[in-house]
Amino acid sequence: MRKILIVIFCIFCALSIGAGTRVDTSNMQLMHTTAYYQGHHTANGSKVHIGGCACNTHLGDVAIIYTIDGQYLGMYECNDTGGTQGLQNGTVIDVYRKNLTQCETWMKITGGKVYVLWVKGKG
Repeated sequence: MRKILIVIFCIFCALSIGAGTRVDTSNMQLMHTTAYYQGHHTANGSKVHIGGCACNTHLGDVAIIYTIDGQYLGMYECNDTGGTQGLQNGTVIDVYRKNLTQCETWMKITGGKVYVLWVKGKG
């Protein structure tokens, strides 16, 4: 899985060179976002980690997340399903952060909404 993420990241970076800091979000899903830092294991039993997120895992295996104005925020492995209705029905993505301060910063940067480009295919 890690190799796939690295390859995807490299392709993404190569495509982004010269494109400026904003991207076209028309082919992405607009979602509500939250952030969490507590807990030790995901719904699938793996350990929570930076770079992981909770979402409806049927949407994709990797979420590439952008702000509403198209600023890149990062790539997140979809390894947790979460327990809320929004996570389960695919309208919310919950990103794991290191601590409460980072969660608050995430919410401040995003305003609670993000665009997500879904990538399918686990290694």
